[in-house]
Amino acid sequence: MVSAMEASELLERARSRASDPEDPLEVLSAAIALCRELPGEPGGEVDALLDLAVRRAREAGTSWTAIGERFWYIRRSTRRRFTPAFAHRHLVNRRMKRDAACSFCRRPPGPRVHMVHGEGGRICDRCVALAGDIVAGLARRGR
Repeated sequence: MVSAMEASELLERARSRASDPEDPLEVLSAAIALCRELPGEPGGEVDALLDLAVRRAREAGTSWTAIGERFWYIRRSTRRRFTPAFAHRHLVNRRMKRDAACSFCRRPPGPRVHMVHGEGGRICDRCVALAGDIVAGLARRGR
């Protein structure tokens, strides 16, 4: 892994190549261009330089949209790429909602949705009623 010192040295090199060294977006563009010249594995110098350049641009008040345009990403992709906590929180919330929903129809829980919880999942009141109708129909047919 690259130390913070090496990443800051690379960022200074990118800043010296930028057309406007005071503009964080121009420095970011120069850092992206510099990364194309650097031989590097993911997680090495290239990632450390980009992470630092993005962090400095965000500290200067640059929007995720403007940063994403430099990377050719949409805003959400850029935010996910450079903020692991955001991505982790998003996935945890998504899993919690999925796990709390009905295992059969995926209906989310709510104040008027009653759930029966079991070891293998959950079933909502509508699916319980439907299952009851199916079993009653089978019993009427003599099965």
